[in-house]
Amino acid sequence: MINNNYFKTLGVSPNEDLDIIKKAFKRLASKYHPDKNNDNIDAQRIFIKITTAYEKIMEFRKNG
Repeated sequence: MINNNYFKTLGVSPNEDLDIIKKAFKRLASKYHPDKNNDNIDAQRIFIKITTAYEKIMEFRKNG
């Protein structure tokens, strides 16, 4: 079972299609990417959090 917080981090439900999850990740990754937020430590922290969430969801869906 995967932690539902990963889905909440990306703003999607656990039942969403992979394309919707991918779009949500790309939107958030673009917004919080460190290259766009050089001086914002919080943005870098959020970027890592959403990247981790996306990777865990994809791993779960692939193996699940």
